[in-house]
Amino acid sequence: MKNQIKYLQNLFYDLLKDYGRVFIIVKYSAHTIIGKRGFTDEEKEKGLVLVFSSSNHRAVQWTEDGSIVTTLGFGAGNRTENCFVHCDDIAAVYSPDAKVKTERWDMLELADSSFESKKTGRRKKGDSPDKNVISLDEFRRIKI
Repeated sequence: MKNQIKYLQNLFYDLLKDYGRVFIIVKYSAHTIIGKRGFTDEEKEKGLVLVFSSSNHRAVQWTEDGSIVTTLGFGAGNRTENCFVHCDDIAAVYSPDAKVKTERWDMLELADSSFESKKTGRRKKGDSPDKNVISLDEFRRIKI
């Protein structure tokens, strides 16, 4: 299990025990399943906040790799949905009651590197790759 996930897991249980309510921020991916409900378009873009309290969840299980398997209640009717949150989709654990928030920065590094590779890989039409290359031949000293 990744160290970040292990810390988040311990924090999750401590906050749930001490304060009775924990929030987990989950980013969208095909690996995470939120029952029949799924992710809305806005949640796919911005992420989803799952609330764990004594009245809305049943049997939270963390797997060996750090994924979460649970049944959560959604909406005013507390309709139950079977959920599987993949370990790589857990972005943060926080508790407003405890005034604590722990984020995974390793996810930000991956997002930044993929953004940069996309950004640097784009060229305008007609630009040649040698356009920005400066020859050093003019600046080299000739050995006599």
